[in-house]
Amino acid sequence: MAPLRIILSLLAFTTAAIAFTPTPVLQRRTFHLTPLHQAGPGKGGGGAVATPGTKQEVTTVTKQKSEQKQKQKAKPSDPDLDSDQEFEDAPMFRLFLIFDESYEQEHVVTRIFQVVEDCSEDEAARIFKSAYQQGEAFLGKYPKEIAETYAEALTRSDPIIYADVRDDENK
Repeated sequence: MAPLRIILSLLAFTTAAIAFTPTPVLQRRTFHLTPLHQAGPGKGGGGAVATPGTKQEVTTVTKQKSEQKQKQKAKPSDPDLDSDQEFEDAPMFRLFLIFDESYEQEHVVTRIFQVVEDCSEDEAARIFKSAYQQGEAFLGKYPKEIAETYAEALTRSDPIIYADVRDDENK
């Protein structure tokens, strides 16, 4: 029983030693590379330019294509590029600033400048003065969605700034 234990212990030790032995990353070549040489004319082999042993003839054949008009069936998903569509401009709406006595000039001018994209601070100050004198001031003409967005953003200010959107035709 003792010799069996010794043999098994020796076998376990050698497999453990082999398992934890690092293997080389780069393997060494066991053969040597030799440079390629041309053996001579007609003997083949080597790295020289290959010359064919038989003569090759090149002929060019041209064919004329006949023009044929094919009817293309239009699919429902294909756009009709030939039609001249006229696009109507979006209806314009007028945006007004309604004056209130509780307004602070700095707050109103700053909010108009922040909300209305094409308005400078000087323009916002002029609009505020006009609203102060006349009760309301014209801010600009915009498509309906944009005018409503500006009016809603102004009315959501804290403190509130009153704005009104009116149809351009009902001046």
